[in-house]
Amino acid sequence: MITRHTRSVRHRLRQALVLLIAFGPTLPVQAAEAAAPGPAKSSEFKQGEAAYASGNYSEAAKVWRPLAEKGDPQAQYAMGLLARRGLGGMRDPVEAAEWWRKAARQGHATAQFNLGVLYESGEGVPKSYDEAFKWYRLAAERGEPDAQFNLGLLYASGRGAPRDPTEAAAWYRRAAEQGDAAAQYTLGLSYAAGMGVPKDRPAAVAWLKQSAAQGFQPAKDALAKLASDTQGKKP
Repeated sequence: MITRHTRSVRHRLRQALVLLIAFGPTLPVQAAEAAAPGPAKSSEFKQGEAAYASGNYSEAAKVWRPLAEKGDPQAQYAMGLLARRGLGGMRDPVEAAEWWRKAARQGHATAQFNLGVLYESGEGVPKSYDEAFKWYRLAAERGEPDAQFNLGLLYASGRGAPRDPTEAAAWYRRAAEQGDAAAQYTLGLSYAAGMGVPKDRPAAVAWLKQSAAQGFQPAKDALAKLASDTQGKKP
């Protein structure tokens, strides 16, 4: 099975998308390459998955390529993943972008998201916040939490769309409600600062606690700072 990257790594093709609030800038935790179940998988595709899971990436590519060339969006997505990571061959972000674009045009949400990441970072395609915004939005509307979070970051920074803290917070919330720790953290900070949402300390603490419960260290640090600030204000 092609699995999602663990969030603790956060290699994430980061851009300097920061939310400046009372705590200072947030950790720029823009999500990057994602992998998700997506559409139903054919039996042939599953053969490629078995090869992938065993580390036989060349065999996986051998199975997936004909499917991808016939228009299977899952196989197109998978071929992009192999090219992006350099598995079974040379790392080739240009080829990754080509495969992800084919899958994205068929409505594959994680391919749409990953293509947005490539456009935001300028990897394999010309750097374009407008294109990143377009693909993130499509994936976000299909419920992809990483895309929802990244879309919020673009609204917060005014890249690819006019700056809109309220819209940013709305997208953070959608990702946070799906359990995205980085989005929970960022939404918590938004409530702490009153950025895009009414200032609300209990709501800030609640979201930060949800993020911290997943082991997200910045959320733990933010909670500690809130507690310290509260102690400092006591007579």
